[in-house]
This record gives sequence, C-alpha cells and structure tokens, in this order.
Amino acid sequence: MMLKMAGRILRGVLTERLHRLLAIIVILQLIQIFGEYWWEETYSIIYGTLTVTAVTELLMTRLLWLRLTVQIVAIAGMILWKIPIVWYGGPEKWRDWGQVSEFVSLHASQFHPFFAITLGVVLAAHVIAWIGSRKFGAIAIIVLSIAAMAIADSFFPLELWHNIAWVVAAGLAWLVVLHLGQLRHRHPDSWEALAERPLDIAFPAILVITLVLLTGIFMPRAPVILEDPYTAWTEAQGREVPAFSGEGGFQSVSMPRSNGSSLSGYSRDDRKLGGGFQFDYSPVMTVTTSQRSYWRGESKSVYTGKGWADVKNPRLVSATIGKEAEPLELDPPRAKGVETIEVVQSVTVERKDRLPVLFAAGPAKAVTELKSDNNAGLKWNPHEWELRWDKTARVQKYSVVSEIAVLDEDVLRQIDTSKKSSIDVKPYLQIPDSVPKRVRDLAAEQTSGLSNDYDRAKKLEQFLKETFPYTNTPDLTKQKDRADGDFVDSFLFEIQEGYCDYFSTSFVVMARSIGLPTRWVKGYTAGYDLAAEERERYGGGFGRAPDPTGAGTYTVRNADAHSWAEVYFEGYGWVPFEPTSGFSIPQPRPASKPIQSDKELPVDTAPVEKPDLASKGTNWIVLAGAIGIALAIACGAIFGYRSKKIRQLWSRIRYGGNTPNERVVREMERLLSFLQRQGMRRESHETIRESFTRWGNKFSSLRGEFDGAVSSFERARYSKDKGNSQLLLEFNEAAEKIRKAL
Repeated sequence: MMLKMAGRILRGVLTERLHRLLAIIVILQLIQIFGEYWWEETYSIIYGTLTVTAVTELLMTRLLWLRLTVQIVAIAGMILWKIPIVWYGGPEKWRDWGQVSEFVSLHASQFHPFFAITLGVVLAAHVIAWIGSRKFGAIAIIVLSIAAMAIADSFFPLELWHNIAWVVAAGLAWLVVLHLGQLRHRHPDSWEALAERPLDIAFPAILVITLVLLTGIFMPRAPVILEDPYTAWTEAQGREVPAFSGEGGFQSVSMPRSNGSSLSGYSRDDRKLGGGFQFDYSPVMTVTTSQRSYWRGESKSVYTGKGWADVKNPRLVSATIGKEAEPLELDPPRAKGVETIEVVQSVTVERKDRLPVLFAAGPAKAVTELKSDNNAGLKWNPHEWELRWDKTARVQKYSVVSEIAVLDEDVLRQIDTSKKSSIDVKPYLQIPDSVPKRVRDLAAEQTSGLSNDYDRAKKLEQFLKETFPYTNTPDLTKQKDRADGDFVDSFLFEIQEGYCDYFSTSFVVMARSIGLPTRWVKGYTAGYDLAAEERERYGGGFGRAPDPTGAGTYTVRNADAHSWAEVYFEGYGWVPFEPTSGFSIPQPRPASKPIQSDKELPVDTAPVEKPDLASKGTNWIVLAGAIGIALAIACGAIFGYRSKKIRQLWSRIRYGGNTPNERVVREMERLLSFLQRQGMRRESHETIRESFTRWGNKFSSLRGEFDGAVSSFERARYSKDKGNSQLLLEFNEAAEKIRKAL
C-alpha cells in the first residue's frame, strides 16, 4: 500500500511539477553572478520568496493566478520582515485622491528595488520552467546557464565553480524527469509498471546525480593549464587583462580610452591615468564609524607625467594587532598642542578579492581587530600613513582607531614656512621636466598676492573646483598629444573636464610648482548611510537632530573610489584638500569655530515641502490594505484583465483633483527619492538648486536636464497660480531623461 501511494505521488511530482523546482535551483545559481552588486537583504528576500514559490509549485498543479498571487504576497511579506519600512501615517481624507496617491507613493517607494528584483527572479523561474518543459529547451537552458557563469567566473572576482556543479546536477535531474514524462505519455503500460516500484527509478538517478554534485563541489582547485582565449590573446599583445576594478575605471598600460566601457573601483596600478568609466554601485565594505570621513588607502609621491609611482624601499614596520597593541607612530610626529580626535571604525569587507591595504580615516593609531588570511603580514608605513601587506590578503573584517587633526585654519595660516622642515620635502616637490611651463605659470597666477601657504592651497583647490566640470567620460579627442603629452597639462588646457584623478593630480603638480610639499592620496569617499539620509530628509527623524559628526554605518561602493591630495604643514602634519568639483571632504573643526564653505552661496530660506500626513504612528492594518490593493492591480496587469480601465483608474487616483503646480512639486519629491537610491547624497545645508547644480556638474551630459527640472520646480513651487500642463510636461520629460541615464 505504501509503495502504491508513493508511486502515485511520484507520478504527479516527477512528470508535472519537479521540473519547476529544478528551474528554481538553476535560477538560484544564476543570481550568484550578482553577488557583488546586490545587497545581503536582497538575497534574504529572494531566498525566502523562492522557498514559498517552491512549496506552492509542488503543492498546486493548476491555478497559475493563485500561485502567482501567493508568491507576490510572499515578496511583500519578506520585504516587510527584512527592510525597515518607515510609516508616515495615513491621509487625512481618504476621498482626496491626491492625498491617497501621495500616501501610496511614499510607502510603495520604500519597496524599491527589492520588490522589482524579487518579482523579476520569480517570473524568470516561471519562464525557465516553461521553456524547459521540452528536452530541447531544457538543454538550451543548462548550456546557456553554464556558459554565463563560466564567463562571469573568468572575468569578474567571483568563484562560481560550485554553482556550475549545481547546475550540471540539476540538468541531469531535469533530463531524467523529461524522459520519465515522455515514457508516461508514449508507453503508459511501462510507466505504470515502473511507478509501482518507485525506488527502482529514483535510486540510480539520485546516486549518479549526487556523485556528480559531490565531485564538482569537493574537487580541489588545480593550477590553470590553459588560459581562456581572451586572456591568452590579450596577454600575447602585451596588454594587461582588465580586472573590472579601477579608480575611474580599469586603465591598461596602453593608450587611454575615450569611451566609458570600464567600471569604477579602487585601482592597484596608477602608472597611467586617464580614460573614462561607468559607475559601478556594487558594495565593497560597510563602515560603522564614530565620525564621517574619507577612507584613506595609500599615498604616492612620484609623478611621472603620465601617472603615479611609489617611492622605492619605503620604511615598513610590523603592525601589532589588538586592543593592548602599541600605538602606530607617525613620521614625523605631530607637534604638541595640535588638537586631535579619535575615530573608531569597524569595517566589514563585502568583496572576496584580495586587498593591498586597509582603509581608515586619516592616519591609523591602532588596529584593534583583524580577521584575514595573513594577519602576520600587515605592515605600517609611518611616513606615508599606510597599512599594507607584504602580499595582498583576503580580509573579512577589521577594527581600527584613527587619530585625526582638527582643522584650525587660523593656526595653519600662521605657520612659519621659513624654518627648516623636519622631513625631507624633496620627494613632495618633485616635478618632471616634461611638465610645460604654462602649468607652473597658471599656478603662480592663481596664487599671486596670497601671503601664506594655506591660503595658496585653498585657492588652488577652489580654482580647480570652480573652473572645470566633473564627468566620468571626458572627451579625449580634445587631447592633442596622447602619446607624449603631460597628463596635467592636457587636463588644464585641452580636455578641461574629468573625474577625481584629473583634479587631484593637477592640484598636486600645481601646488608643488609653487613650493608646497604635496602628495597624492587614494581611497574611498564616506559612502552612503541610508539611515542618515532619511533623518536629514525628514528633519532629523521626527524631532531628532542629525548627528553633526556623521556617526553611523556607511555602505562604501565601487563608485565611491576616489583620489584627493594632502599638503604638509610643519608641526601640523599632512592636511587633506579636495580639489574635485562636486566633492567635499569631511573634516573636524574646532568646536568654537563654524564650518565655512569655500565660497558664499545664496541660501534659499523657503522650506522644502514635506508630506502633510496626519498620523505618525504605525498602522500595519492600513498598510497591509494598501499593499493588497497594489498586489491586486499587479495581478490584474499580469493577466491582462481590463488593463485599459485599470490604467485609467490609476491615472484618476494619482492625478485627480490636483493642480499642475502641485503635481510638479510632488513629482520632485519622487525624483529626489530616486536620486537618493542611486547614491546621490543631498547635503543637509544645500537647497534643491544647489544639489541639482552640483549633480549637473558631476554628470555634464545631464546638466541641461538637471537645470530644466529645478527651474520647472521653482516656478511651480513659488508661483501663486495653478500652473499649466506644459510646465508639468517639461518637468516630467527632464526627470524621465535623468532616470533613464542613471
């Protein structure tokens, strides 16, 4: 009796439903390709939803609409469980379509991008299961999946061999299932006989597939015998193979490229700067810190005219690790009386590739904790303020304490530069003969009439920021001599646009030409703190003032890789300067002195319009109802039931009873939320126009769209009439172009 029951279960599961589970296994392996791009929360939501999907697909043979509804509800439930959804209260009047649409928009936007990504994964699993319902489709899916993972494993810092083994095992099981399905339909008598003895069918197949899977997973890694064709061809031509991670994009030893095909990230080779890149927002590390800062990696002082090189034979000392370890010394030490603050940082490294240095805020004082595969190899360079390994290491997490000097501008202006320096400044005044005279003349012209070194450095910093626009894809066709031209000269007088490497290198060379000891520094900007963004946007989090130190947990991404400069002041040490347009380095100031910006900007005193919602308490019943309505609309759209009427209803809900000016203001709120999710931080002291101007300078190709959007918003926000549809159309067109480009 038990065998007969098992046979009936086997008949249904094997031939009708098991291939759906195998499709989920394949999709689980494929999404590992995005391991360096998706957040951990995204994977948690996807795993939970796919678990529910697997259960529903195995238990329900028909009623596709019901299975999809359950799976969509599971997506919403997993997001509510894993993501802190902020409740802004319900509308005062549920009959006011404007308030209702604003209520839905504010809450639904918090589900982005998790809902869209997870829904896409679930639908992809359904599509794969449908395509693989025939043998040819199943073979095509398995082959393409293996090919995609093999390419990603070869060209990205990913290890997908185990995932490939799982796909091979799932493919074998898939073919077995399809074979049994054909046997059932073509030879029902033979199938009935086999179904009476399910173990005779299942055991051999399970045994073979398990052996294949275990062999693939536990097979030891062997040295490479044959390189892939692309690597062999690239190395045969004497070029470096792209690793898809570089400051401003990977830049090979060959001529700079004018396109933006490579990705942003931290570079390990700065011998030849230039080219363009595309922003890569995949996370590198998370930093929990007591003070917002730039995360300093290493510095370089030898400028070659093309890029940067290290000083030969630097003095390195072993770095002891632990809370009781001796403090790391500085060479030269800071003079007595220089005010400093301690910054405590706990860093979790998200990427699996090996690191050449540890990143910290300013000069490190102590490494209190380190989890890596080469703790004993950690060295400290007291002269260059670098925590580096004799060989690169894989790091999981570490904690470091930094000691940062408080920036007192009055003290820096009064430093006597006529006294002999306590360090050898010659390496930091080095300029190759290839630097044209017009670069030196420009630096002297910009700083003429200034009486102290600090003001000279600030003037150069301000000149570069205000003169040249930021772009990640500079037009290299403007460069006259690509082979022998000086990098700084080409930027200042020919290209006249670029990203951080262009600005920081030009600052160092110009500062050295007027006698300021300067070095080039690279690392990461502070990163993105979602909690801080929410607090700043909504007035400190309903009554709580934002933390002035910027303490919090920051997600640092490849797009946050950056370079800047440091100038030496005797007794005070190395002081950071930020010459890149659109960037501002966080620096602690004396408590008695306010922070001053580089230039006076008009302040827009008009308050930014906030959501006018009545209740701020949590009301999950109302939120669940709103989500249920959204899910019902989504299901209706999927199956095409009365789609035209649904679109008309949504249009009335979203826009009914509002003037064009009010709709422009509300659309600006949605655009700001989108830009926040793309990592575009709006500083607390900035007006909307100042933020849009800075972003327009950063993305020069979108400058017109940013200017147009903010101009339309200001006309709508401060106009006393109701506005017109043309103004709304102009704003929506500019906003749509910004969204598509980013």
